[in-house]
Amino acid sequence: MPATRATTIQQRQAIAALRSQGHSYQAVAQQLGLSFWTVRKWARQAKQGGLAALVSVMGRPATGPMAEMDPRVRYVALRLKRQHPTWGAAYILKKMSERPSLRGLGLPDATSLWRYWRRFGERLWPKRRPAEAKFPPAGVAHGVWQMDAKESVPVAGVGVVTIHQARDEFGRATVMHRVHPAPAPAQRVVKLTTEQVQQDCRLAFSQWGLPAAIQTDRASIFLDKDPTPYPTRLTLWWLGLGIEHRLIPRHTPKRNGTVERSHRTLDERTLRDREFDGAADLQHQVDADWHELNAECPSRAKGCHGQPPLVAHPDLLTPRRPYQPEWEAALFDLTRVDAYLSQHSWVRVVSQVGQVSLGGYCYGLGVAWARQTITIHFEPSAHQFVFTQIRPERKRDAHLPELAPIQLPAQGLSVEDLTGLPVALTQLPTRQLMLPLLMCAPAA
Repeated sequence: MPATRATTIQQRQAIAALRSQGHSYQAVAQQLGLSFWTVRKWARQAKQGGLAALVSVMGRPATGPMAEMDPRVRYVALRLKRQHPTWGAAYILKKMSERPSLRGLGLPDATSLWRYWRRFGERLWPKRRPAEAKFPPAGVAHGVWQMDAKESVPVAGVGVVTIHQARDEFGRATVMHRVHPAPAPAQRVVKLTTEQVQQDCRLAFSQWGLPAAIQTDRASIFLDKDPTPYPTRLTLWWLGLGIEHRLIPRHTPKRNGTVERSHRTLDERTLRDREFDGAADLQHQVDADWHELNAECPSRAKGCHGQPPLVAHPDLLTPRRPYQPEWEAALFDLTRVDAYLSQHSWVRVVSQVGQVSLGGYCYGLGVAWARQTITIHFEPSAHQFVFTQIRPERKRDAHLPELAPIQLPAQGLSVEDLTGLPVALTQLPTRQLMLPLLMCAPAA
Protein backbone atom coordinates (compact mmCIF):
# COMPACT_ATOMS: atom_id res chain seq x y z
CA MET A 1 0.00 0.00 0.00
CA PRO A 2 1.30 3.50 -0.75
CA ALA A 3 2.85 5.18 2.24
CA THR A 4 0.65 8.28 1.80
CA ARG A 5 -2.62 6.37 2.33
CA ALA A 6 -3.66 5.98 5.94
CA THR A 7 -4.94 2.71 7.31
CA THR A 8 -8.52 2.51 8.52
CA ILE A 9 -9.66 1.56 12.00
CA GLN A 10 -11.02 -1.71 10.60
CA GLN A 11 -7.61 -2.62 9.13
CA ARG A 12 -5.87 -1.88 12.41
CA GLN A 13 -8.37 -4.01 14.31
CA ALA A 14 -7.77 -6.85 11.80
CA ILE A 15 -4.03 -6.56 12.39
CA ALA A 16 -4.53 -6.89 16.14
CA ALA A 17 -6.90 -9.86 15.72
CA LEU A 18 -4.59 -11.79 13.35
CA ARG A 19 -1.54 -11.19 15.57
CA SER A 20 -3.48 -12.44 18.60
CA GLN A 21 -4.14 -15.68 16.61
CA GLY A 22 -0.39 -16.21 16.17
CA HIS A 23 0.12 -15.01 12.58
CA SER A 24 3.49 -13.44 11.76
CA TYR A 25 3.91 -9.81 10.69
CA GLN A 26 4.73 -10.92 7.14
CA ALA A 27 1.66 -13.20 6.90
CA VAL A 28 -0.64 -10.44 8.16
CA ALA A 29 0.88 -7.97 5.71
CA GLN A 30 0.33 -10.26 2.76
CA GLN A 31 -3.22 -11.10 3.80
CA LEU A 32 -4.28 -7.44 4.27
CA GLY A 33 -2.19 -5.91 1.47
CA LEU A 34 -0.16 -3.72 3.84
CA SER A 35 3.53 -3.21 4.33
CA PHE A 36 5.46 -5.18 6.95
CA TRP A 37 6.32 -1.97 8.83
CA THR A 38 2.72 -0.78 9.00
CA VAL A 39 1.59 -4.11 10.43
CA ARG A 40 4.35 -4.12 13.01
CA LYS A 41 3.58 -0.53 14.08
CA TRP A 42 -0.15 -1.10 14.77
CA ALA A 43 0.37 -4.56 16.23
CA ARG A 44 2.77 -3.14 18.81
CA GLN A 45 0.43 -0.23 19.67
CA ALA A 46 -2.48 -2.65 20.16
CA LYS A 47 -0.32 -4.80 22.43
CA GLN A 48 0.72 -1.82 24.58
CA GLY A 49 -2.51 0.19 24.72
CA GLY A 50 -5.30 -2.10 23.62
CA LEU A 51 -7.85 -1.23 20.96
CA ALA A 52 -8.04 2.41 22.14
CA ALA A 53 -4.43 2.87 20.97
CA LEU A 54 -5.52 2.19 17.40
CA VAL A 55 -7.26 5.63 17.16
CA SER A 56 -5.07 8.32 15.56
CA VAL A 57 -4.86 11.74 17.26
CA MET A 58 -4.67 14.34 14.52
CA GLY A 59 -2.86 17.66 14.83
CA ARG A 60 -0.39 18.91 17.38
CA PRO A 61 -0.50 17.35 20.84
CA ALA A 62 -2.60 19.28 23.37
CA THR A 63 -0.55 21.71 25.42
CA GLY A 64 -1.13 24.31 28.09
CA PRO A 65 -2.97 24.32 31.42
CA MET A 66 -5.57 21.55 31.77
CA ALA A 67 -4.70 20.16 28.32
CA GLU A 68 -4.85 16.59 29.60
CA MET A 69 -8.16 17.15 31.38
CA ASP A 70 -11.43 15.76 30.12
CA PRO A 71 -13.13 18.27 27.75
CA ARG A 72 -16.14 18.31 30.05
CA VAL A 73 -13.98 19.58 32.91
CA ARG A 74 -12.61 22.43 30.79
CA TYR A 75 -16.10 23.30 29.55
CA VAL A 76 -17.65 23.50 33.02
CA ALA A 77 -14.69 25.47 34.41
CA LEU A 78 -15.01 28.06 31.66
CA ARG A 79 -18.79 28.23 31.78
CA LEU A 80 -18.91 28.79 35.53
CA LYS A 81 -16.32 31.57 35.29
CA ARG A 82 -18.29 33.27 32.50
CA GLN A 83 -21.49 33.09 34.54
CA HIS A 84 -19.86 34.20 37.81
CA PRO A 85 -16.83 36.45 37.07
CA THR A 86 -16.29 37.27 40.76
CA TRP A 87 -15.98 33.64 41.89
CA GLY A 88 -12.46 32.48 42.67
CA ALA A 89 -10.74 29.30 41.53
CA ALA A 90 -11.12 27.48 44.87
CA TYR A 91 -14.86 28.14 45.02
CA ILE A 92 -15.45 27.11 41.41
CA LEU A 93 -13.52 23.90 42.04
CA LYS A 94 -15.87 23.22 44.96
CA LYS A 95 -18.88 23.74 42.70
CA MET A 96 -17.36 21.49 40.04
CA SER A 97 -16.80 18.70 42.57
CA GLU A 98 -20.55 18.80 43.36
CA ARG A 99 -21.63 18.28 39.75
CA PRO A 100 -22.88 14.75 38.95
CA SER A 101 -21.67 15.09 35.34
CA LEU A 102 -18.06 15.44 36.53
CA ARG A 103 -17.99 12.57 39.01
CA GLY A 104 -15.10 10.23 38.41
CA LEU A 105 -13.21 12.80 36.34
CA GLY A 106 -9.98 14.33 37.58
CA LEU A 107 -10.19 18.00 38.57
CA PRO A 108 -7.29 20.48 38.34
CA ASP A 109 -5.74 22.38 41.19
CA ALA A 110 -6.59 26.06 41.71
CA THR A 111 -3.36 27.31 40.10
CA SER A 112 -3.91 25.31 36.91
CA LEU A 113 -7.47 26.60 36.74
CA TRP A 114 -6.30 30.22 36.97
CA ARG A 115 -3.70 29.62 34.27
CA TYR A 116 -6.37 28.08 32.05
CA TRP A 117 -8.64 31.11 32.46
CA ARG A 118 -5.83 33.55 31.76
CA ARG A 119 -5.38 32.03 28.27
CA PHE A 120 -8.68 33.66 27.24
CA GLY A 121 -7.42 37.16 28.01
CA GLU A 122 -9.90 39.97 27.31
CA ARG A 123 -12.57 37.52 26.20
CA LEU A 124 -12.95 36.45 29.82
CA TRP A 125 -11.69 39.59 31.57
CA PRO A 126 -12.68 42.85 29.83
CA LYS A 127 -9.83 45.28 29.44
CA ARG A 128 -9.66 47.65 32.37
CA ARG A 129 -9.49 51.36 32.00
CA PRO A 130 -6.02 52.73 32.62
CA ALA A 131 -5.58 53.96 36.15
CA GLU A 132 -6.08 57.69 36.51
CA ALA A 133 -3.17 59.66 37.88
CA LYS A 134 -3.45 60.59 41.53
CA PHE A 135 -3.85 64.20 42.53
CA PRO A 136 -0.82 65.76 44.20
CA PRO A 137 -1.06 65.73 48.01
CA ALA A 138 -2.38 68.85 49.68
CA GLY A 139 0.84 69.72 51.52
CA VAL A 140 -0.77 72.56 53.51
CA ALA A 141 -3.73 73.05 55.79
CA HIS A 142 -6.97 73.72 53.90
CA GLY A 143 -5.29 72.79 50.64
CA VAL A 144 -7.78 69.95 49.97
CA TRP A 145 -10.99 69.02 51.72
CA GLN A 146 -12.28 65.51 51.13
CA MET A 147 -16.09 65.57 51.10
CA ASP A 148 -18.58 62.71 51.31
CA ALA A 149 -22.03 61.88 52.72
CA LYS A 150 -22.96 58.94 54.93
CA GLU A 151 -26.39 58.37 53.41
CA SER A 152 -29.65 57.02 54.79
CA VAL A 153 -28.50 55.95 58.26
CA PRO A 154 -31.25 54.90 60.72
CA VAL A 155 -30.72 56.63 64.09
CA ALA A 156 -32.80 55.83 67.17
CA GLY A 157 -35.00 58.75 68.15
CA VAL A 158 -34.39 60.61 64.90
CA GLY A 159 -35.22 58.29 61.99
CA VAL A 160 -33.30 58.05 58.76
CA VAL A 161 -30.61 60.72 58.32
CA THR A 162 -27.79 61.57 55.95
CA ILE A 163 -24.68 63.03 57.57
CA HIS A 164 -22.59 65.25 55.32
CA GLN A 165 -18.92 65.46 56.27
CA ALA A 166 -15.67 66.97 55.05
CA ARG A 167 -12.17 66.48 56.37
CA ASP A 168 -8.95 68.34 55.76
CA GLU A 169 -6.58 66.04 53.87
CA PHE A 170 -3.41 67.48 55.38
CA GLY A 171 -4.41 68.32 58.97
CA ARG A 172 -6.86 65.39 59.43
CA ALA A 173 -9.39 67.63 61.17
CA THR A 174 -13.06 67.15 60.35
CA VAL A 175 -14.21 70.55 59.12
CA MET A 176 -17.86 69.83 58.29
CA HIS A 177 -20.45 67.56 59.92
CA ARG A 178 -24.08 68.38 59.17
CA VAL A 179 -27.12 66.21 59.90
CA HIS A 180 -29.96 66.01 57.35
CA PRO A 181 -33.03 64.09 58.56
CA ALA A 182 -35.62 62.60 56.24
CA PRO A 183 -38.38 65.13 55.44
CA ALA A 184 -41.06 62.47 56.06
CA PRO A 185 -41.04 59.75 58.77
CA ALA A 186 -41.67 56.97 56.24
CA GLN A 187 -38.83 58.03 53.94
CA ARG A 188 -35.98 55.52 53.86
CA VAL A 189 -33.56 57.19 51.42
CA VAL A 190 -32.21 60.69 52.03
CA LYS A 191 -30.33 62.29 49.14
CA LEU A 192 -28.64 65.66 49.48
CA THR A 193 -29.72 68.53 47.25
CA THR A 194 -27.46 71.15 45.72
CA GLU A 195 -28.90 73.79 48.05
CA GLN A 196 -28.17 71.65 51.13
CA VAL A 197 -24.57 71.09 50.07
CA GLN A 198 -24.13 74.82 49.48
CA GLN A 199 -25.52 75.71 52.91
CA ASP A 200 -23.32 73.08 54.59
CA CYS A 201 -20.29 74.49 52.80
CA ARG A 202 -21.18 78.05 53.83
CA LEU A 203 -21.18 77.05 57.49
CA ALA A 204 -17.85 75.26 57.12
CA PHE A 205 -16.33 78.13 55.10
CA SER A 206 -17.42 80.58 57.80
CA GLN A 207 -15.60 78.51 60.40
CA TRP A 208 -12.43 77.52 58.54
CA GLY A 209 -12.17 79.75 55.47
CA LEU A 210 -12.17 78.74 51.81
CA PRO A 211 -10.05 75.69 50.87
CA ALA A 212 -8.01 75.53 47.68
CA ALA A 213 -9.80 72.36 46.48
CA ILE A 214 -12.71 70.10 47.37
CA GLN A 215 -12.46 66.42 46.46
CA THR A 216 -15.58 64.28 45.97
CA ASP A 217 -16.73 61.04 44.39
CA ARG A 218 -18.70 60.94 41.14
CA ALA A 219 -22.22 61.04 42.56
CA SER A 220 -24.82 62.60 40.28
CA ILE A 221 -24.93 65.75 42.39
CA PHE A 222 -21.26 66.33 41.54
CA LEU A 223 -21.05 64.96 37.98
CA ASP A 224 -23.41 64.84 35.02
CA LYS A 225 -23.81 61.26 33.73
CA ASP A 226 -23.54 62.23 30.05
CA PRO A 227 -20.47 60.90 28.14
CA THR A 228 -19.38 64.54 27.72
CA PRO A 229 -20.51 65.85 31.11
CA TYR A 230 -21.49 69.46 31.64
CA PRO A 231 -20.28 70.77 35.03
CA THR A 232 -22.89 70.73 37.77
CA ARG A 233 -24.03 73.83 39.58
CA LEU A 234 -21.88 72.88 42.61
CA THR A 235 -18.76 72.64 40.45
CA LEU A 236 -19.43 76.05 38.92
CA TRP A 237 -20.22 77.58 42.33
CA TRP A 238 -16.93 76.33 43.75
CA LEU A 239 -15.09 77.59 40.68
CA GLY A 240 -16.57 81.04 41.14
CA LEU A 241 -15.25 81.06 44.71
CA GLY A 242 -11.80 80.03 43.50
CA ILE A 243 -12.10 76.40 44.69
CA GLU A 244 -10.96 73.56 42.45
CA HIS A 245 -13.36 70.61 42.25
CA ARG A 246 -11.52 67.30 42.16
CA LEU A 247 -13.29 64.06 41.19
CA ILE A 248 -11.83 60.74 42.29
CA PRO A 249 -12.04 57.81 39.80
CA ARG A 250 -15.00 55.44 39.98
CA HIS A 251 -14.83 52.61 42.51
CA THR A 252 -11.84 54.11 44.34
CA PRO A 253 -13.12 55.16 47.79
CA LYS A 254 -9.57 54.87 49.12
CA ARG A 255 -8.75 58.08 47.26
CA ASN A 256 -11.12 59.76 49.74
CA GLY A 257 -9.91 57.63 52.61
CA THR A 258 -9.62 60.48 55.12
CA VAL A 259 -13.31 61.37 55.05
CA GLU A 260 -14.33 57.71 54.74
CA ARG A 261 -12.48 57.07 58.00
CA SER A 262 -14.38 59.92 59.64
CA HIS A 263 -17.66 58.10 58.83
CA ARG A 264 -16.44 55.11 60.82
CA THR A 265 -15.34 57.31 63.71
CA LEU A 266 -18.74 59.00 63.75
CA ASP A 267 -20.52 55.65 63.87
CA GLU A 268 -18.34 54.26 66.66
CA ARG A 269 -18.24 57.40 68.81
CA THR A 270 -21.63 59.04 68.34
CA LEU A 271 -24.25 56.83 66.71
CA ARG A 272 -23.77 53.27 67.91
CA ASP A 273 -26.17 52.08 70.65
CA ARG A 274 -27.46 55.58 71.36
CA GLU A 275 -30.82 57.29 71.14
CA PHE A 276 -31.40 61.00 70.55
CA ASP A 277 -34.21 63.43 71.09
CA GLY A 278 -34.65 64.51 67.49
CA ALA A 279 -32.33 65.82 64.76
CA ALA A 280 -31.31 68.95 66.70
CA ASP A 281 -30.08 66.82 69.62
CA LEU A 282 -28.11 64.61 67.21
CA GLN A 283 -26.54 67.65 65.52
CA HIS A 284 -25.54 69.07 68.92
CA GLN A 285 -23.87 65.78 69.90
CA VAL A 286 -22.07 65.45 66.55
CA ASP A 287 -20.72 69.01 66.93
CA ALA A 288 -19.52 68.33 70.47
CA ASP A 289 -17.85 65.02 69.60
CA TRP A 290 -16.01 66.39 66.60
CA HIS A 291 -14.87 69.46 68.51
CA GLU A 292 -13.44 67.13 71.16
CA LEU A 293 -11.77 64.91 68.54
CA ASN A 294 -10.28 67.87 66.67
CA ALA A 295 -9.04 69.84 69.66
CA GLU A 296 -8.55 67.52 72.65
CA CYS A 297 -8.20 63.81 71.80
CA PRO A 298 -4.85 62.33 70.68
CA SER A 299 -4.98 61.23 67.06
CA ARG A 300 -3.24 58.34 65.33
CA ALA A 301 -3.79 59.96 61.93
CA LYS A 302 -0.80 60.50 59.67
CA GLY A 303 1.11 63.64 60.57
CA CYS A 304 -0.55 64.17 63.96
CA HIS A 305 2.12 62.26 65.95
CA GLY A 306 -0.31 61.30 68.68
CA GLN A 307 -1.56 64.87 69.21
CA PRO A 308 -5.01 66.33 68.51
CA PRO A 309 -5.19 67.59 64.90
CA LEU A 310 -5.52 71.25 65.90
CA VAL A 311 -2.51 70.95 68.22
CA ALA A 312 -0.39 69.10 65.65
CA HIS A 313 -1.41 71.54 62.90
CA PRO A 314 -2.21 74.92 64.47
CA ASP A 315 -2.27 76.49 60.99
CA LEU A 316 -5.71 74.88 60.60
CA LEU A 317 -7.01 77.66 62.85
CA THR A 318 -5.90 80.36 60.41
CA PRO A 319 -8.11 80.63 57.32
CA ARG A 320 -6.21 80.79 54.04
CA ARG A 321 -9.01 82.90 52.58
CA PRO A 322 -11.55 84.19 55.10
CA TYR A 323 -15.21 83.85 54.23
CA GLN A 324 -18.54 84.99 55.57
CA PRO A 325 -21.86 84.40 53.79
CA GLU A 326 -22.53 88.10 53.46
CA TRP A 327 -19.20 88.47 51.61
CA GLU A 328 -20.02 85.80 49.04
CA ALA A 329 -21.35 88.10 46.33
CA ALA A 330 -18.09 90.07 46.42
CA LEU A 331 -15.90 86.94 46.60
CA PHE A 332 -17.67 85.19 43.71
CA ASP A 333 -15.93 85.84 40.38
CA LEU A 334 -18.00 84.92 37.33
CA THR A 335 -15.00 85.30 35.00
CA ARG A 336 -13.49 82.14 36.53
CA VAL A 337 -16.62 80.24 35.50
CA ASP A 338 -16.55 81.74 31.99
CA ALA A 339 -12.87 80.86 31.52
CA TYR A 340 -13.48 77.27 32.62
CA LEU A 341 -16.48 76.75 30.33
CA SER A 342 -14.68 78.23 27.32
CA GLN A 343 -12.06 75.45 27.54
CA HIS A 344 -14.61 72.66 27.05
CA SER A 345 -17.17 71.46 24.52
CA TRP A 346 -20.08 69.05 24.73
CA VAL A 347 -21.73 66.65 22.28
CA ARG A 348 -25.49 66.20 22.33
CA VAL A 349 -28.27 64.78 20.15
CA VAL A 350 -31.17 67.12 19.39
CA SER A 351 -34.64 65.80 20.23
CA GLN A 352 -37.25 65.11 17.56
CA VAL A 353 -38.88 68.48 18.29
CA GLY A 354 -35.62 70.40 17.84
CA GLN A 355 -34.64 70.90 21.48
CA VAL A 356 -31.45 70.06 23.36
CA SER A 357 -30.71 70.03 27.10
CA LEU A 358 -27.53 71.36 28.68
CA GLY A 359 -26.93 71.78 32.38
CA GLY A 360 -30.61 71.21 33.13
CA TYR A 361 -31.75 73.99 30.79
CA CYS A 362 -33.55 73.50 27.47
CA TYR A 363 -32.50 75.27 24.28
CA GLY A 364 -34.77 75.35 21.21
CA LEU A 365 -32.89 75.02 17.90
CA GLY A 366 -35.85 74.41 15.58
CA VAL A 367 -37.27 71.30 13.90
CA ALA A 368 -34.62 71.49 11.16
CA TRP A 369 -32.11 70.34 13.81
CA ALA A 370 -34.20 67.36 14.90
CA ARG A 371 -32.09 64.25 15.66
CA GLN A 372 -28.91 66.04 14.60
CA THR A 373 -25.69 65.38 16.52
CA ILE A 374 -24.18 68.69 17.56
CA THR A 375 -21.26 70.16 19.46
CA ILE A 376 -21.73 72.97 21.95
CA HIS A 377 -19.11 75.42 23.10
CA PHE A 378 -19.24 78.52 25.24
CA GLU A 379 -18.44 82.00 23.96
CA PRO A 380 -17.42 84.05 27.03
CA SER A 381 -17.38 87.46 25.39
CA ALA A 382 -21.05 87.24 24.42
CA HIS A 383 -21.99 84.87 27.25
CA GLN A 384 -23.61 82.56 24.71
CA PHE A 385 -23.57 78.91 23.73
CA VAL A 386 -22.75 78.10 20.11
CA PHE A 387 -24.50 75.02 18.67
CA THR A 388 -22.72 73.50 15.66
CA GLN A 389 -23.90 70.61 13.49
CA ILE A 390 -21.63 67.57 13.13
CA ARG A 391 -21.81 66.55 9.49
CA PRO A 392 -22.26 62.78 8.98
CA GLU A 393 -19.38 60.93 7.33
CA ARG A 394 -21.57 58.21 5.79
CA LYS A 395 -22.40 58.79 2.12
CA ARG A 396 -26.02 57.78 2.54
CA ASP A 397 -26.51 60.69 4.96
CA ALA A 398 -24.74 63.23 2.76
CA HIS A 399 -28.09 64.56 1.51
CA LEU A 400 -28.91 66.03 4.94
CA PRO A 401 -28.96 69.85 4.84
CA GLU A 402 -25.98 71.73 6.19
CA LEU A 403 -27.06 73.99 9.03
CA ALA A 404 -25.35 77.19 10.09
CA PRO A 405 -24.25 77.42 13.76
CA ILE A 406 -26.74 78.94 16.18
CA GLN A 407 -25.87 81.19 19.11
CA LEU A 408 -28.21 81.38 22.10
CA PRO A 409 -27.84 83.21 25.44
CA ALA A 410 -26.46 80.96 28.19
CA GLN A 411 -28.95 80.05 30.90
CA GLY A 412 -28.23 79.45 34.56
CA LEU A 413 -24.84 81.18 34.56
CA SER A 414 -25.56 84.39 36.42
CA VAL A 415 -24.22 84.99 39.93
CA GLU A 416 -27.73 84.67 41.34
CA ASP A 417 -28.34 81.37 39.52
CA LEU A 418 -25.11 79.76 40.70
CA THR A 419 -25.04 81.05 44.29
CA GLY A 420 -28.74 81.24 45.11
CA LEU A 421 -28.14 84.60 46.78
CA PRO A 422 -29.74 86.52 48.40
CA VAL A 423 -32.41 83.94 49.30
CA ALA A 424 -29.77 81.48 50.57
CA LEU A 425 -28.61 83.95 53.23
CA THR A 426 -32.06 83.99 54.81
CA GLN A 427 -32.14 80.18 55.07
CA LEU A 428 -28.84 79.57 56.87
CA PRO A 429 -29.24 77.81 60.26
CA THR A 430 -29.33 80.31 63.11
CA ARG A 431 -27.13 78.10 65.31
CA GLN A 432 -23.75 77.99 63.60
CA LEU A 433 -20.73 75.95 64.57
CA MET A 434 -18.10 77.09 67.04
CA LEU A 435 -15.41 79.18 65.34
CA PRO A 436 -11.80 77.97 65.45
CA LEU A 437 -10.85 81.22 67.21
CA LEU A 438 -12.88 80.10 70.24
CA MET A 439 -11.05 76.79 70.29
CA CYS A 440 -7.67 78.35 70.90
CA ALA A 441 -8.70 81.56 72.67
CA PRO A 442 -11.97 81.14 74.63
CA ALA A 443 -11.64 84.63 76.09
CA ALA A 444 -11.91 86.11 72.61
